[in-house]
Amino acid sequence: MTAQETSILDSGQRVGLAVKNYRKELEDFPPLQDAETARAELVTAIEAQQATQDTLTADATTDKETAREQMAQATATLSAKAVGYALATNQLGLKQAFTLSYADVRYGEATEDVNHVRDLVKAVAALPAQVRKDYRLSDAVIQAPADAAQLFEDADDDQTDAKAAPHLATLALPELLRRLSAALRLMEALLKGQSTDTDPAFKWPAFYAAFADANKRRGLPARARKASSGPRIVRTLPVTTAAGTALQLANTNYGPAYTLTVENRAAVPLLLWMAQKDGAKTTPLPCPAGAVTVLTRDKLGPDTACYLMGQFEGAAGGSATVVVRRVV
Repeated sequence: MTAQETSILDSGQRVGLAVKNYRKELEDFPPLQDAETARAELVTAIEAQQATQDTLTADATTDKETAREQMAQATATLSAKAVGYALATNQLGLKQAFTLSYADVRYGEATEDVNHVRDLVKAVAALPAQVRKDYRLSDAVIQAPADAAQLFEDADDDQTDAKAAPHLATLALPELLRRLSAALRLMEALLKGQSTDTDPAFKWPAFYAAFADANKRRGLPARARKASSGPRIVRTLPVTTAAGTALQLANTNYGPAYTLTVENRAAVPLLLWMAQKDGAKTTPLPCPAGAVTVLTRDKLGPDTACYLMGQFEGAAGGSATVVVRRVV
């Protein structure tokens, strides 16, 4: 959440504490009580969204880092044993092929690292059985990096999904925050109207003063008051089609500065592609059923294609949402 969004939530939370001292007044003024109920529900919903963002991504990132560490350690062990064989038999070319250090795997480019690990495993596994036995290149030692590489890839997929889920959760935040601001404004208006009520049975002036103090936006730095410079939602495109029907979602050729987040609620994959001006279909990209997929424009077709198209795979239709964001 941005500083501005956090400030709105903070105000909503402080007002919740303030109104606890004025239950009698709330119960005597149903419109104000309804506004307070809405405020409390909105604060709870926003807190839940915030918790989703904070925890899912953190857990997935931890799993990924653990898997990569295991992959780096297992690979370093295998490489050391294989290099020992190459040196003992004076095969310098083989030594180079077998050399893959902990640092190479732990801190390099992820996709390349996994490929290098698998290449090493394949090369060592191809050595004669007697060589593997003599140099203690057991099946377990050889298989460990391969298993760790698979765990790392699985964890990477989990992290992508975890980041995507909070990303969609964030789509709801602007609306939730807008409604919270509206609820606070309504409470302010209702209380202001009661602020001059001197009925000794109630404490309206004190209630209004307590609310006004709690609802103040606490000193945001000037930078935080400016519009967020992060990814900006450009369009939200609903996708609802019958079986076998292709739908034109947009006639804009989004460039590399844009990403598309696809929430596919259907039971079948959603096929997306950028069609040419003449309607020619480029290679469709499947977005898995029941999943969230984040795409870049280059995945959807050539630069010359200009119509974003969607179609559900197979004989079933379905529904999905495509959110287009400008990221730079």
